[in-house]
Amino acid sequence: MISTTTSISTTAVKIVSKAVNETRTVVIRPSGNDMYIGGADVTTANGLVISKDTNFTIEIPPNEELWCITSTGTHTVTILTSFAELA
Repeated sequence: MISTTTSISTTAVKIVSKAVNETRTVVIRPSGNDMYIGGADVTTANGLVISKDTNFTIEIPPNEELWCITSTGTHTVTILTSFAELA
């Protein structure tokens, strides 16, 4: 398993990169503020909200990326995945 911490802000940030032919299970935990996840075009209006200080598990299909954004400020998100190549 690989654990990383990434800073996110009001501009979309890639938190999981594409993996060819590999589905990954990813655990996400935002701290400091809620965050919104989605594709490269994620916004606070179209993203899936994840409440701060909660764990969220998602499966990422092959050739897909995961991006996130927050509504205000700069905050951190911790990502746990079994795939070695992250954003």
